[in-house]
Amino acid sequence: MKRVLFILSTLLLFSSSSPAQGVVSFGVFYSSLDPYGEWIPLDAGAYGWRPVHMADGWRPYMMGRWAWTSDGWYWVSDEPWGWAAYHYGRWYYDDFYGWVWIPGYDWAPAWVEWRYGGDYIGWAPLSPYAIWDFHLGIRYRRHWETPYNWWAFVDCGHMNSPGVHKYVYRSEENRRY
Repeated sequence: MKRVLFILSTLLLFSSSSPAQGVVSFGVFYSSLDPYGEWIPLDAGAYGWRPVHMADGWRPYMMGRWAWTSDGWYWVSDEPWGWAAYHYGRWYYDDFYGWVWIPGYDWAPAWVEWRYGGDYIGWAPLSPYAIWDFHLGIRYRRHWETPYNWWAFVDCGHMNSPGVHKYVYRSEENRRY
């Protein structure tokens, strides 16, 4: 019964999604990601998913590499669930649960913010509050600033290196970049 209520409430939550909704369903996310994590009840009857058995300090968009495509920088994940969690939906850090993925139906090569400067390039997961507007770029539904420790910075030369996490600077240094 709990599973049925969960699926129904989530379908109602996303019923006003974009036309791409028909391409992937919540049921696909639920059944595909369930072996790798747990579904967590959130506000307003929605659910999020978090991976389990991750190393201490794990964060999204670290275990894999970046590849340049005609759609922009595409995240190639080393994690078996990455096809969903890095290309549909957004990430949010919860003080109790850690990183939680909020499902979405719009596909993107990666849902991240970018920063460039000097010989460095950085990315951070977009929060669920972010809205993409073709004319304005990224804006937020409410006041939001991406926390500095969400960012990952590397030398530009390591951007598409396999195992890019090995080249990411310590987050304590992020303010410098």
